[in-house]
Amino acid sequence: MSVGAVGLVEIFLAVLIVGISCVNAAAPAAAWWRSKDGRFLMLSAANVMLAVLGSLWVWGELPGNPPSWTAVGTPILVVTLIAVLLFLATTLWPRRT
Repeated sequence: MSVGAVGLVEIFLAVLIVGISCVNAAAPAAAWWRSKDGRFLMLSAANVMLAVLGSLWVWGELPGNPPSWTAVGTPILVVTLIAVLLFLATTLWPRRT
């Protein structure tokens, strides 16, 4: 079974979601480690869960026989990628003093 052009786009977007989510989980995890503020832990956990979701989608797009519940379409990947980028923006936006 080969991966078509649309499959490559979906794999790329899913891997991008995994990467951005992993990177984005680091800053709030470090902030939680310093302050023990639960908001940072929840933000980091949300990004880890998006990374897990992206990993499942990558598994669903790889050749072979993945489970049917790992299949996803490009529109869902784009919406999730926007959510991940908004999460990233929340950690990069400078704090008002």
